[in-house]
Amino acid sequence: MGLLKKLILIISSLALFYSCTNPLILKNSHIDDSGILTFGRTGERNFYYDKSITEFLQIKWTAETNGSQPNSSVLVSGDFVIVSDLSGRVYAFDRTSGKMIGYEKNDGSISTAPVLKYFRLYYAVNEKNHFYSTFKMFDFVNNKVLVEDRISGSVTNEMIRMEDGIAVLTNRGELIKYNYTASRVWSTNLKSSIKSNPATNDHLIALGTMSGELILINKVDGSIVYREKISTSIEGGFTFENDRLYFGDNEGIIYSFDTKSNKIVWRFNTGSKILATPVFDSEKLIVGNLSGRIFAVNKNSGEKIWMVDTKGLINTTPMLTKIFLVQPDNNKKVYMINASLGIIVKTYEFDRRVKLTPVLYDGMIFLGSDRGQIHAYQTFDMN
Repeated sequence: MGLLKKLILIISSLALFYSCTNPLILKNSHIDDSGILTFGRTGERNFYYDKSITEFLQIKWTAETNGSQPNSSVLVSGDFVIVSDLSGRVYAFDRTSGKMIGYEKNDGSISTAPVLKYFRLYYAVNEKNHFYSTFKMFDFVNNKVLVEDRISGSVTNEMIRMEDGIAVLTNRGELIKYNYTASRVWSTNLKSSIKSNPATNDHLIALGTMSGELILINKVDGSIVYREKISTSIEGGFTFENDRLYFGDNEGIIYSFDTKSNKIVWRFNTGSKILATPVFDSEKLIVGNLSGRIFAVNKNSGEKIWMVDTKGLINTTPMLTKIFLVQPDNNKKVYMINASLGIIVKTYEFDRRVKLTPVLYDGMIFLGSDRGQIHAYQTFDMN
C-alpha cells in the first residue's frame, strides 16, 4: 500500500471515529439516593446489600470502554450505568441494554469513581504530563463542564460523597472539601504520602498513611483531631460503622478502632498485605489479602469465624449480601462464597482480571474486568 493510500485510510478512520462519538447527555434522567452514586454507596463505604440472591448469574450484556479501570466501581442510577477509565473518559451506558449513551473525553486519566449529585457529575482528572489534577463539575443534561479547580498532586484515592459536599484526597496528602457548587470549603495538608481510600461518618473523615499513621479529621472544619502511628504502612480502604472504624494494613492486620475513645478494640493478623476495604454485616467482618486468603472474623471480639484460601490474589473490595459474598479475584475469577460457612459455592471465570467492586441494583450485578470490559448480570432471588 502506497503512502497516499495509507494517509487516506488513517484520515478516513479518524473521521469515522469522531463521527461516531456521542456527547454525554442524559436527558430526562432521574438521580436519587437509592442508586449507587459513589464508590461504596455512602461516605461510610457500605458494601452490604440486604438481599437474598442465589449463586446463579445470567449474563445480560457486556460493554467496553476505551481504557481500563482501576480497582473502583461503576455508578448506577435510574436508567444509566456510569463509569470512568484511565484514558480520561466518563461514560454512560443504558442499564438494561448496555448501549453506550455517550462519553466525556478529558486530557489525562481518571483513577477513581465519579460522584453523582442531582444533575451534576463530579470527578478528578490526573492531567497528562503534569504534576497536578483537575476537579470538575460536569452538567450531564447540557453536556458542559461548569467549574474546574486545579489540585496539586494526583487523585488516586476514592472521593467521599457527603450530604454537604465532596472530600477529595490527593496522593501527596492534601484533603480538600468542596461544596456542591465545586467551591473549596477547606483544605488540610497532611504532608504525607497516602494510598488508602478514606471514609467518613457523621463527624469524622478517617484515612491512613504510607508511614502507618491513622488520621481522624473533623469533617466540618478540616482540623486534625487524632494522628498516631499504629502500623508500619496502610494502603487498605477504610469503612465506618457508626463510631467504629475498620481497615487493614500492609502487614495483613485488620483493625477495629473506636473513634470515640481513640483506642484499638482488636487486631487480627491475616498474614499478608491488605488493599481491599473490609465489608461487614450485623455479625461479622470479611476481608481478603494479596495471598488469596479471605477471612471472616467476629465484629465484636475479632475472633476468626472462617477462612477461604482461593490461591489467587484478592485486591478488590467484594460485595456482601444476606447469603453470598461476591468476591472478585485478580486471577480472572469471581467467587460466590457462602458468607455464613465460608464455602465457595460457585466460581465464574473471565478472560481478563476482574478489577471492579461488584454493585447490585434492581436485580442486576455489574462487574468490570481488565481492558475496559463492563459486565451486567441478572440475579435470582432465593425462594
